[in-house]
Amino acid sequence: MVRKTVGLDELPYQGRKVPELNEEYIRELGLYSYRIIYEIKTDHVEILAVIHKRRDFAPEDLP
Repeated sequence: MVRKTVGLDELPYQGRKVPELNEEYIRELGLYSYRIIYEIKTDHVEILAVIHKRRDFAPEDLP
């Protein structure tokens, strides 16, 4: 799973916007049955959650 996130600092917009949030700086990558949700910060990328795709996701689930 870590391999999928390598390079996000250089290309942070490679993931798509999280549909439930529709915010430009919170994005996700898909890996098998999981969603890797991350936030683009000024000088780094922060992983917010790794969620199974079948799980119901609500914005308040994020930290």
